[in-house]
Amino acid sequence: MPAPFRDELHVEGGEIIRQIIFGMNDGIVSIFALLAGVAGAGLNSGTILITLLTASVAGALSMAAGEFISAKSERNYFENEIKQERLEIKLVPEIEKEEIRMIYEKKGFSGDTLDEIVETITQDPDLWVREMVIDELGIAELDQGGELKGVLVIFIAFVGGSMFPTFPYITFQFMQSMHIFWVATFVTIFGLFTVGALKKYITGVNWLKSGLEMLIVGMLAFTASYFIGGLFNP
Repeated sequence: MPAPFRDELHVEGGEIIRQIIFGMNDGIVSIFALLAGVAGAGLNSGTILITLLTASVAGALSMAAGEFISAKSERNYFENEIKQERLEIKLVPEIEKEEIRMIYEKKGFSGDTLDEIVETITQDPDLWVREMVIDELGIAELDQGGELKGVLVIFIAFVGGSMFPTFPYITFQFMQSMHIFWVATFVTIFGLFTVGALKKYITGVNWLKSGLEMLIVGMLAFTASYFIGGLFNP
């Protein structure tokens, strides 16, 4: 397998930021909703703590596994497309050469300059394939080992998000269950807004708007789960 294409200008940290924020987003919302359900059902604080910790680990493992499978499938797809592109260059070089010409015509090149660009690119098979892959697949690199890194980031981010509703139950077990519940609720409301505000780094949306949207979504899930849990409260 040829070496993956590398683009030094590619912002690798952007993908990590995305994984951290969405991992925390899923962790805080899902565990907060679970807390509302079990608290609404009238479970004691010890049982709630065990439930939240178990759900945090299970949810993080599920998210990490999904990230691994998704990233692996995407990599396999891209690698297969790259192989196909190399084969097409060998079998029908004139057609592929014309595609390079069309790519750079769309970029505004013409005449002798266009001819020179096409000749330069098509003399180097690796550069030729790279240009085709960038145009057709929209990727400039394949990150070796990226799947395992993504799994670790998602796992830690999910657990980190789940700690907003869970940590008060770890810290304040000496308090009455309902008091811990309200402490956890207020801590999580703060966490929801904070994580939502951080989404501006990947969406570009105003931090206040993004934070409020996240808070509203979390509170809707909280309210629905608390109501459902209350139906099973003897």
